[in-house]
Amino acid sequence: MTNKWIYDKANRLVRKYQTRDPDDLISCLNIHLKYMAATESLLGMYRVILRNRFIFLPNNAGSLRKTVLAHEIGHDQLHRKECIKGATFHESKIFSPTNRYEIEANIFAAHLLIPDEDVISMIKYAQNDKELADELEVDINLLNLKISEMAKMNLLDLDQSKLQRPDSGFLKTYKPVDSDISDY
Repeated sequence: MTNKWIYDKANRLVRKYQTRDPDDLISCLNIHLKYMAATESLLGMYRVILRNRFIFLPNNAGSLRKTVLAHEIGHDQLHRKECIKGATFHESKIFSPTNRYEIEANIFAAHLLIPDEDVISMIKYAQNDKELADELEVDINLLNLKISEMAKMNLLDLDQSKLQRPDSGFLKTYKPVDSDISDY
């Protein structure tokens, strides 16, 4: 499964149902949304039970609710066959993925929730990624994933933005000083 395929899948869903709202999509897709008791570790879960699709969400999801729902819709759209075979996708940390399925669901969520046009038009004026995430009302990690994916697909010219790109060679000129040495 390529990242471009995931991008296209998310955008086809948006075009078909004319919405990016996870609650609306859950209804359109006939997925059952079930709330669980508050939890400190589980953010969400996707399961297929007797050919019925379910998203389980703790009732204390708070500000991550929209992101978690979009992520779980990603599992529905990308990994349903694995779930039919008995797999369960459950997240305790959305942005600390442990396998390709979680990464793919995060990429799907980024494309589902954040329109390309908004990123392209707003990135020119935002002073930093935090400001842009706040303006788009999305988690900063989701925004950074979206920006990265758009850049990989040549949909976004980062040179036009004011955002500072991480310098991958920042340690090349580092020279340790005596105070950097610790007892291990």
